Amino acid sequence: MAKSKAEVRRRHERIKVTVPATVSVEGHTLAATTKDISVGGLFLFTDVPFQAGKDIEIVLMLPKELGLPASAMVCCHGKVVRVEMSGGRCGIAATIHHIADLPQV
Repeated sequence: MAKSKAEVRRRHERIKVTVPATVSVEGHTLAATTKDISVGGLFLFTDVPFQAGKDIEIVLMLPKELGLPASAMVCCHGKVVRVEMSGGRCGIAATIHHIADLPQV
């Protein structure tokens, strides 16, 4: 099967995984759910659209499927690349520039 242009452009393989997350932009924090994730980016759904180009912070549990020794709760810092409306929900594609482990409680 032929790959889409977006799949050809990607530097890292995307893993289809649905995990809960929180997304923060300019002091506003919302609940979100991932669709897929890679080392360099992710796609998630929220109820409110965010503007492309905005800095974004995402807190989620990274899955072992990314090649990690174990799942880990992290805070990802990145940028909104694309916003798509789908079935009343807002899909957000974002790059990830920095990932920091969150302290375990």
